Amino acid sequence: MGCTSSNIPMVLSPSPSPVVKEEPKKYLSLDCIFIGTDQANETVKIEDELEEYKDLEPENAINVCKNREKYAQFFDNWSPEFEDFGEKIPGPSKPVSHKLTMKDIDTRAKEKLTVRAIVVWLGEQNPDDFADRTPSRDTPEGFLSLLSKKQSLFVTFFTVLCRAFGLKCVKVSGISKAGEYQPGDGLNLNDDDGTYDTKYRDTWASVFVDKRWEIVHPYWVCKSLVGYNAGGWMELEGSGKSVLEKVEESVGVLKKAFKEYYIFPDPEEFIYLCHPNNDKWQFGKKPINRESFLELPYLFPTFFGLGLKMVSEKSCLLQSTNGEVIIEIQAPIKNANTIDLWYELYLKEGNENTDEDIKFLLKDKTLPKLVAMVRCGDLWRFKISLPMKGTFKLCCYGAPHNSTLSRIAEFRIDNRSPKQHFHILPFDPGRIGFGPGPATTEANLFTPSHPDGFVPVQPKTKLDISFTTIQRVFEKKSIIAMLHHNDTDSKDLGSHVRVEMISSTCMVVIQTEVPLEGEYALTIFSCKKQESTNTLSLSSIANHGINVCNYLLSTYLKKPEKTNQRIARQKLQIALSHIEVGQLFSKAVDEFHKAVERCIKQNISENDNDIVSAKAKVEVLTLKNDARDARLRNNYDVTERTLKKIQSSIYSPILMREINTLKSLLQSLKRDKDEL
Repeated sequence: MGCTSSNIPMVLSPSPSPVVKEEPKKYLSLDCIFIGTDQANETVKIEDELEEYKDLEPENAINVCKNREKYAQFFDNWSPEFEDFGEKIPGPSKPVSHKLTMKDIDTRAKEKLTVRAIVVWLGEQNPDDFADRTPSRDTPEGFLSLLSKKQSLFVTFFTVLCRAFGLKCVKVSGISKAGEYQPGDGLNLNDDDGTYDTKYRDTWASVFVDKRWEIVHPYWVCKSLVGYNAGGWMELEGSGKSVLEKVEESVGVLKKAFKEYYIFPDPEEFIYLCHPNNDKWQFGKKPINRESFLELPYLFPTFFGLGLKMVSEKSCLLQSTNGEVIIEIQAPIKNANTIDLWYELYLKEGNENTDEDIKFLLKDKTLPKLVAMVRCGDLWRFKISLPMKGTFKLCCYGAPHNSTLSRIAEFRIDNRSPKQHFHILPFDPGRIGFGPGPATTEANLFTPSHPDGFVPVQPKTKLDISFTTIQRVFEKKSIIAMLHHNDTDSKDLGSHVRVEMISSTCMVVIQTEVPLEGEYALTIFSCKKQESTNTLSLSSIANHGINVCNYLLSTYLKKPEKTNQRIARQKLQIALSHIEVGQLFSKAVDEFHKAVERCIKQNISENDNDIVSAKAKVEVLTLKNDARDARLRNNYDVTERTLKKIQSSIYSPILMREINTLKSLLQSLKRDKDEL
């Protein structure tokens, strides 16, 4: 098939995009650490499970912390930790009915410390240093020699060491999504084939500590594949730009990389990577079969460490609908505005028509951006439009804002029907994507009227997008907005967008309208006062200013709402307008929550633009009302607690009046307290 007969839907070439400042490379570097499987040939024969363990049968249900993601904190390995928020948080261990003695506490602490010490010691060893020793299971040096010769597994040595220290330890056999695994592998195999079980077989351990069985994967704790690349893919998009480069296959290098996550991981998370042959070693609340395991999304520890969860289809293999796929990932509200997500898109080589399609795209370099990353509050939507048949892979990355990105998930997408009437995205938003996020907050723009980065519009119909800001923005900054479209130069669209900065109410309002049918991008920049002049060109604005927020405006996808949904929205806005700081605040907020529930009952998503925006405004009003209550109560402890709560909020910059008032009150109360 030649270029002229390609079945790729016709797309218009985009007009040159405005120059956007490159992000620091340290923030764009993506991790290259992978987990593999221990490929040693086991020659050391030990019992996987000893007879004395028979009375210690594992239970399927473990009382893990509900709302674990609520307490996710950011650490180097982004593993969820628990923090004291003034309330009792259920821990992962089973509750006990008796009071622990010091001996009980000491025993449990020693058990866990011993397990960790064994793994740490194993991780520090270099088996190759013992290659010239006599292989033996009777001494540590001999066992390390076995490991160097690939004659025993790491988990076997770990099991032997645990038992030598008096710990009950079981070798657990199964399969894992590691090494050469790609999303969707194994789903199309014949049940009787056994190829998957052989290729991805794995072994880990369960150790009996703290009166229950815990998971340890010693090989994954100690060893990592660095620089591994799966061949057979072509990268289409990376760092927000078209790439069109073949991925060079690389087996990687095995190195030491201590990953504490795999010591006592949460079974509900571990099941996304490993599935035991014997279901009793799953430990999850609802054990799953092998087929269900293979269908699970391919999620990594960093996904759970950031407190994320899947909202869209929970599968590693997705089928497109008319050339489109939407993947939705949600963050905990507590951390959502401190997280960045990103992606890379790949195309599998060797698919029908793929080679000719790629040649066509390479010839004229017409490949458009295929992925729109849109966020709304705590929800990210990866909207993927595919103009060609084939197998695709989306790699998702995440990190705390302005931190190095790390893999969080991978998905395979089978596209059998190319998208027709394909529209090129009019602007490359970079890592901040479409929709308000951490960059918007850093620019001191809060409570957006449109938290959703995708906004349906009508031609020649005015749209107002507003933010609450602080006085310093009016004094030192200028907010500039630009409109982009593939068929029209941004200069010619200048008359269709204007920014109004209202100092009296600390509001920034961007007013715009799209002149014709199509998709437009609205970009918002923050510039220093002296850099924002009438003579500054659009490219200079983009070079000198900071892109703080983007919106994707479209006339194509305005779904008509039912009458009951419109009424529910109206009642939501009425309820919001009745909330005022004061004596009747709680009653008004209760009515607001009822209005939200009414919207959800009418099949309006809780991530809907109106609901998310209204909740943010209520959160600010709640903090203001808390400050009012603290002033009225005139109590030192209450005032101190309220002050800390407001200062730790992302809205603290627009609550400086309340913060300063509480600080003065606290000082006065402290003087009174000291005098007493």
